[in-house]
Amino acid sequence: MGNVGKLSATKISTFEQCHKYFHFQYVLYADRSFTPIEWELGSMVHDIAAKLFLQIRDRHRGVVPKLGNAQWFAPLLEQSTKGLAEQVKNGEVRIVREGQELDYYLKQAQDALATLTGRVLPALAEQKVLGVESDLGDFAIGGAPFAGRLDLVTQSGGNIYVHDWKTGKRREEDKRQAQIYYFASKHKYRGPATRVSLYHLLEAGEVAEHYVFRDEELNALQQEVKRIAEQIAALTAYGARTSALCHWCPYGPQCEEGTAWMEANTVPGQMAELDLGI
Repeated sequence: MGNVGKLSATKISTFEQCHKYFHFQYVLYADRSFTPIEWELGSMVHDIAAKLFLQIRDRHRGVVPKLGNAQWFAPLLEQSTKGLAEQVKNGEVRIVREGQELDYYLKQAQDALATLTGRVLPALAEQKVLGVESDLGDFAIGGAPFAGRLDLVTQSGGNIYVHDWKTGKRREEDKRQAQIYYFASKHKYRGPATRVSLYHLLEAGEVAEHYVFRDEELNALQQEVKRIAEQIAALTAYGARTSALCHWCPYGPQCEEGTAWMEANTVPGQMAELDLGI
């Protein structure tokens, strides 16, 4: 039987993406063979953003100020990336695409933080920080308890605003994640109005997607989650869904199907169709 446990938006997406990956991650709790560089830098962007808003919470009476230093993140990024070259060299962190240099990914992290600074933060000025990496609290959907963390929660005029940073491309399941965060935040903070915003920090156009949902939409979400939880619980075999993403799978070297597929299929040159961020 599959291990349901607490669900999360990421856990559901992993189950839908590849049952074998789900098995390694959430049933066996296996050690990763490596971390893709895209994931490592995405995590750094999230960590640096969290440090900024924790400082705001502790030093600015919790109110988002207008930042005068557009490069505030530079020393934090430099500190966070110390030792990264060695991790890449020893294989702990892997650059999958041949010919791509570490500097390319560092530039992406810098660009994401510059977008956060120049195109996101001005709209948050004067809002009060309620939570940074805030957990969802005691929340369940369709009878299944949920776990997860909200990158940033702010308040203005009593209304609740949830903010989530993205360094990957837009995905169909983003709306479901926004729904989960919306109803969890509404349950936890109980403001007169709630809005969830996903920010795609590496996009050239409009980076923000804003979501507000009707209460009746919760019923459809509950049915969807219940169906997925039942599928997880009923699972007895964890087959691999092989694709180009196998090259980025941190459990690929431990997966017979994935290893065989990668030996027969080289890393694709164009990765626009793949979601490599978080």
